[in-house]
Amino acid sequence: MKEMAKKAKVKKTNDERILDQHQITYRETRFDWVTNGEQALTEAEAEGIPSKSILKTIVLKGSDSSQDYLVVCLPLEYEINLKRIANELGKKQIHLADNKKLLSITGYVHGANTPIGINVRKGFPIYFDVRIKSFEEISVSAGKVGRSVRLKQADLLKLVQGKYLEIG
Repeated sequence: MKEMAKKAKVKKTNDERILDQHQITYRETRFDWVTNGEQALTEAEAEGIPSKSILKTIVLKGSDSSQDYLVVCLPLEYEINLKRIANELGKKQIHLADNKKLLSITGYVHGANTPIGINVRKGFPIYFDVRIKSFEEISVSAGKVGRSVRLKQADLLKLVQGKYLEIG
């Protein structure tokens, strides 16, 4: 009798379930920027994924109130300009949110923040770097360190009511 090899079933993240509920097509990818850095970008490029289409999610704190949080998504290798973001949004100041408090602020640990769950669960405004407009597909965290989802940019922007912003 021939035995069938069982395929290991990967448990979906809550953020993948959100995409499923909204009938958004995506594919799961493994991408460990935190551990592998530049090597992870090289691996992505080798798989045909433009490195500038892989986004990091940064949680920021505005100066308007104690609950004035917002999220920016930009390519991994780019830096943000806090003064420019504050100016673009008409805020006096913008700061990085406290990394030690990210879990209580967003529900995610550092390296796992994603615009999907943060917007759906917390309602924080989501902004995307204007420099990603040319990519039909983008990758964002799936809510777990080292795990991403690749999906159509238009689908993600619609889901999270995202807006474009000059971030760099």
